[in-house]
Amino acid sequence: MRASPLALAFALCLSARSALADVTHVFTRGETFASIAERYYGNPALEPVVVAANFLHLQATPSLPTGVHLTIPSVGYHRVAAGETWERLAIRHLGDAGRGPYLARINGGTFNIPPSLGAVIRLPYLLRYVVNAEEPMFEVARRFYGDRALVQFISEFNRLPSQRLARGQVLVLPLADLVLRETAPDSPEAALITAHTAQRQVDRELPTLSQLVTRGLYVEAVVLGAQLLGLDDLASPQRVVVLRNLAEAYAALDRRDLAADAFRDLLRIEPLFSPDPATTAPKVLDALSLARGTAPEQTLRPAPPTARPDTAH
Repeated sequence: MRASPLALAFALCLSARSALADVTHVFTRGETFASIAERYYGNPALEPVVVAANFLHLQATPSLPTGVHLTIPSVGYHRVAAGETWERLAIRHLGDAGRGPYLARINGGTFNIPPSLGAVIRLPYLLRYVVNAEEPMFEVARRFYGDRALVQFISEFNRLPSQRLARGQVLVLPLADLVLRETAPDSPEAALITAHTAQRQVDRELPTLSQLVTRGLYVEAVVLGAQLLGLDDLASPQRVVVLRNLAEAYAALDRRDLAADAFRDLLRIEPLFSPDPATTAPKVLDALSLARGTAPEQTLRPAPPTARPDTAH
């Protein structure tokens, strides 16, 4: 006996969800679903998401009395731990290992390359959409993604044998852009959101940092590198790239001591770090040797004698 869409809705409400940052909104007089979407996402076009997330599309008229509590869905966040792969993360958060390539793609990664240790990745909100009437899948794609061509994506994500939809059928629609405009500072997700924002900022600045070093603008590189290290929660590979560029800049400025300090911090993260000697400047290799404790000691040579022995040198 097929369960009714309303019964399915109650069951789905109790299911585990990856979007831990959901908030509750109390519906007040004069509000519309479009105004609610504008308030929380800055985009009134996300109205269908609010309606479907609360299963209000199953009603003849999706209207609400004042005081009703609505769930405002949001993406979630996760800090990558040692040994985690896109496949394992997809099993844990998306329920299917086959969804790993999608998770990697929305986070700017590649499925065959594991995510960086310490990186904060975004988890899409998994919208459980209950089909309330026979409707073409391209209409679902248009309503929730703004693109009818994503029919194939929906079909593959749900492993559907057919693109024909029937009343009571449940689709899982991943939504990666449901980012709330504001998050309570004391919420469990606040720190992860801050880290995610900082890491994305570093990703944007790393090419600039490398270009400064390549162009010989070492002082500017030191300033930018120090600013990036000052950001909280950099992923390990990001910190390695920043420290490498800082070490090169310090070495070029004849600050062997500071270059060695940068390399020491780098080696704590990546002990086997070893640049190509053929393409690395001798000053940089010297600072790296100093950081490893393998550099020959440098002694101060006395100043050459002059005609006036009483003159200080």
